[in-house]
Amino acid sequence: MIFKLRMIDRLKYYAERMLGGGAIAQLLFVALVVLAVAVSGGLLAYFFVPTEYKLGEEVWWSFLRLTDPGYLGDDEGLWRRVISTALTLFGYVLFMGTLVAIMTQWLYRNMRNLEQGQTPVTLNGHHVILGWNSRSIPVIRELLTFSPKRGSGSRIAALAEDITSGPVNEVLSERWGTWTQRRVVLRSGSVLNPEHLHRVAVSNAKTVIIPSRRNDGESSISNDANVIKMLVSLDAQTAHSANKPAVVAELSDAAKIPVAIHAFNGPLQVVPGDLMVARILARSALYPGLASTVNAILLDSEQSQIIPVHFPQFIGCKWQEVFGYFEEVTPCGIVRRYEGRNQTILAPAASEVIQEHDQILIIASQSDNKAPLSKSRRYIPSKHTERLLTPPAPKRRKILILGWNQSVPLLIKELGMEQDCRYEITLISTASAAERKSKINKIVGDKWPGTFEFIEADYTDMNTLQALPLASFDNVMLLSSDRLGTGEEADARTVVGLMVLDFLLTQQNLEEKRPHVLIELHDQSNEVYVNHANSDVIVSSVVISHVLAQVALYPPIRSVYDHLLSSAGAHLSVRYLPESMYRPMAVAELQQYVIAEGGVLIGVNPDGLRVQLNPETHEHVHCGPDTQLIVIMPDR
Repeated sequence: MIFKLRMIDRLKYYAERMLGGGAIAQLLFVALVVLAVAVSGGLLAYFFVPTEYKLGEEVWWSFLRLTDPGYLGDDEGLWRRVISTALTLFGYVLFMGTLVAIMTQWLYRNMRNLEQGQTPVTLNGHHVILGWNSRSIPVIRELLTFSPKRGSGSRIAALAEDITSGPVNEVLSERWGTWTQRRVVLRSGSVLNPEHLHRVAVSNAKTVIIPSRRNDGESSISNDANVIKMLVSLDAQTAHSANKPAVVAELSDAAKIPVAIHAFNGPLQVVPGDLMVARILARSALYPGLASTVNAILLDSEQSQIIPVHFPQFIGCKWQEVFGYFEEVTPCGIVRRYEGRNQTILAPAASEVIQEHDQILIIASQSDNKAPLSKSRRYIPSKHTERLLTPPAPKRRKILILGWNQSVPLLIKELGMEQDCRYEITLISTASAAERKSKINKIVGDKWPGTFEFIEADYTDMNTLQALPLASFDNVMLLSSDRLGTGEEADARTVVGLMVLDFLLTQQNLEEKRPHVLIELHDQSNEVYVNHANSDVIVSSVVISHVLAQVALYPPIRSVYDHLLSSAGAHLSVRYLPESMYRPMAVAELQQYVIAEGGVLIGVNPDGLRVQLNPETHEHVHCGPDTQLIVIMPDR
């Protein structure tokens, strides 16, 4: 059978082709239809209503009735009035209605195109964020808080798939002033399309931040592949630039860091997101109360931050001398450039000499005076013979892990690095027990100091937790799942699990020990649901966002966080005071006790409820059994 297209279908096809050509083609098509109707009306009037008018005059008469309804009452005779009325009705539909519709659609398309932000920005020395996800707004907050308010480095350009579907509303929902909002520019485009990178002027940027695109385990491999592809694209885009932008990229798999460094031939800092979250969770589990310190350093914008600053006047001075030159800020370490890499020395020895290119790490807020004193304060060694108390660390720990995500194997590996400690770990999740066991064995190997029990069940089911001796566990960790569609769904499940756990713990005998509960959330707004449950909370996505922003502003900070949260070397820790020191004490006096043990006091938690970083030296603290000293202690 031979297919044959009818004439009407041919005409419809040509009409569709013309109407799809834009506003000009649509106007041309309507003009042709109007002309055809005007000629038809003129012919009808010429043949059915004979007058002295010629054919051309009748066509003009028809066109006027078609385009202007005001002529309707001027005609005489039945047939002329019928034709005039029909032309007027056609005019309302064809001339006025169609014209308004075409112009409205054209204006809407242009407004929509402008709203999507596809025009390249004309910025220089700005910050660029490639991709939009749960990390984007926290990163923007950090950059707005700690970057200059005006001039170079004050503007931020973000590239998202479609800014009209969420990013614009998220920015507008923030309680920023008009000028602050104008510092943020949103552009639509694909982060994997090299042409779209021009829309945020990556070649002229000061820094480029690439956060992980999604937060689910199945896409972690493709996420890292996308990040590396973006690095290759950035390298090609900036190949001929004299000064390449500093790039900060997040990878899920730390093993791919060498590949990422190879992909971008320029200043690059890679933040291993899963590994950093694992280290934070491990330290917070081993040292209860440390989570509030991590939150103060990495989440609370009102608290002091770690900032690297170069002080040429201290070159050749010993660390003990440098420490005495600061009053409003707390020096806590040194960042040294060694063989092309940053070497971090936290809580240096008193005899450590400052070298030419060293940067001194200080803990300071934006309002603190960071300039050193003209004369060093006199160092008076503490004569107190009693040592500060270290939180008791059991040699055997029973840990219950509820939930599963990509950082669990790394978390277990970090726990195994703690010296002289063995573990009995119970893992409950709906994920396959065989799959979880395989992933953990692949990371930790056979020599890990402990045993595992894998339970394939739903921990939000009360019967699952009732079957366990909860009082026998030292720690219970509820982790945000990466197997659900969104972070909100994962947090909802975590909150329900916490409520079930908290209910069961309140039902046990008062004599029974309550385990330390640590919760990982995805969204900071959900923290209000768990604060009353006598537990520590880590919001992993916001923590990584803070690290990305801080590394973008201060590149040496990445190695600082690596050391601060690790189990080896100088690291963040908590100390308690002996009973003989339960009295009001000045912060300066507490500093001397910590210095005498080779550490640095960076904050205090007077009652175990709220951490205060970088307290003023003359401030007094009412010390008691719950008072925590937040310190950086060397491993020497």
